[in-house]
Amino acid sequence: MTRSFFERIAKAAIEKKSPIVVALDITSRDYQRLQELTTRMIDAVEQHVCAVKMNFHIILPLSASEILQINKLVHSFGLQSIADIKLNDIITTNTVAVDQLINMGFDAVIANPFIGKDALTSLVQEAHKEDAGIIALVYMSHPEAREGFGLKIQRRGLYNIFFERAATSGVDGIVVGATQDKILKEIAGRLPTYSPGVGVQGGDAAQAIKNGADYLIIGRSIVDAKQPAKVAREIQDRILSIGK
Repeated sequence: MTRSFFERIAKAAIEKKSPIVVALDITSRDYQRLQELTTRMIDAVEQHVCAVKMNFHIILPLSASEILQINKLVHSFGLQSIADIKLNDIITTNTVAVDQLINMGFDAVIANPFIGKDALTSLVQEAHKEDAGIIALVYMSHPEAREGFGLKIQRRGLYNIFFERAATSGVDGIVVGATQDKILKEIAGRLPTYSPGVGVQGGDAAQAIKNGADYLIIGRSIVDAKQPAKVAREIQDRILSIGK
């Protein structure tokens, strides 16, 4: 029986003894070498992470076949691959986008609950048909996130509404920034929670885990390091030392 994304990433986290999702935030504009740089990074850190995340600046310069090859490498190490495109469109467009990303080997896609409950539910159902997952963006990690996700609607935070949409639509997880201590404590624990913003943006790995994060999305602190594997291992060891 085929495992769901929810099960696959949990299994990877156990086997790798790591809740780290490495964000491949490689900013080189040497696009001819982007696939090489990406695969080298995956080779370097695969023992210390459970998944990789690719954003637009990695996906757009590469061809579909190049991305598929990268994701085959990811899977060969027992890892999962997440497309972080913050999908935010009408149902028909979302369906085509998710189908194409799954065909490129991605295991899950990050989507914006702003599209509405029915559109998000439809997206989840479409992904689940292919044993892929949808992760809902509830609160980003950068300081300006409060200008959007922190808006109040009838005295309620927009992020609360987004969380409710995520919960009722059956998503496989939510994104809440590791820099948002109060909100992370409030929301985490009810759905698998992915927390970006550790390191460069000021979030602390140990504190995010204590606040309830299940997975930590870490990019520049690892990929910009002179020794990415060493940094990834140090963060992994720190997490393992505190337990949960």
